Amino acid sequence: MAPTFANGYALLIGVTENQVAGWALPDVAKDITALAEVLQHPQRCAYPASQVRVITGPAATRAGITDGLDWLAERLAADGSGNATAVIYYSGHGWRDDEATPPAYYLIPYDVREATLRARALRAADFAAGIAALHPRRLLVLLDCCHAAGMGVKGAAPATGFLSAAIPAQLMLAGEKGLVAAGSKGLERLAQGTGRAALSSSQGSQPSYIRRDRRMSIFTYHLIEALTGHAQPAAGATEVLVSDVMGHVWRRVPQSARAEYDADQQPDSQVSGDFPVALLLGGQGVGKGLAAPDPLAPPAAAAPGGDQIRATGPVATHGSAVNTGRGVAFVGNGNTVITGQVGGDVRVEAKTQ
Repeated sequence: MAPTFANGYALLIGVTENQVAGWALPDVAKDITALAEVLQHPQRCAYPASQVRVITGPAATRAGITDGLDWLAERLAADGSGNATAVIYYSGHGWRDDEATPPAYYLIPYDVREATLRARALRAADFAAGIAALHPRRLLVLLDCCHAAGMGVKGAAPATGFLSAAIPAQLMLAGEKGLVAAGSKGLERLAQGTGRAALSSSQGSQPSYIRRDRRMSIFTYHLIEALTGHAQPAAGATEVLVSDVMGHVWRRVPQSARAEYDADQQPDSQVSGDFPVALLLGGQGVGKGLAAPDPLAPPAAAAPGGDQIRATGPVATHGSAVNTGRGVAFVGNGNTVITGQVGGDVRVEAKTQ
């Protein structure tokens, strides 16, 4: 039986529609779909499907979002292992009210009204308070929410008195200063694999850009890259660390925004500790000498018939690759029996009969 990231839980929120028609974000649906697939796929992050909740469309109301946090809190409380990992992802508008003192940040849910925006939007501080009430061993918050008007940017112009703005990563980790003991420099927490981290797609009023091919946002694409082994994990790694994700996204997003739009987009992050956030390619890792898979290509279906594939004729030249259902095996000439686990992206030893 394939391994799972058994104590992993994810809440994915995408405000794809809006009762104010001009504020709808249909491209967000692509981000949510792609991330949900990679988190749940047994050959990728391997989260149990029942432990991933997706909130989009008319369900992404203010109450729907807070209910999602309640669902996550209940699942974490019921976990009982003391070893839970939670991922919260939000893609939608992030707006800043500069008329408030100090300026206030808001998430813009489906059911807002332009005339009563301050009363009906979800204050980022309240969202952060809901997150602070969660008590997993490990927590990663991902925000893709600076969506302004313009070519290649997810979104529409903000309401009067508001500016499109990234939600500061540190706002999501308010009150976490005590997480790392004074003088420890984080080493104890690193060793224990615990902590909290927040990653925002951009800083200040920088937009969050969509890839030129319109497949998804630049931020989400590089996030999925990191989750599928493109972050240069340590040799032999079978899990994706939050440091892998942070480092890869922090480096690659600005490069892509500059290359595709000649624009600035620099992610913002806040981290306390390092910890695994998912299995790496279903727990198989990236085999020595093999490249990580295309993050946009779905894994092949698992091969039928258990853990052995029997080739009945010439299969491939020695040293070349053949698809074994979830990944790549190296085989020889002739009638070849490929043994070992063939349900993962792994190098499989082969012998010729």
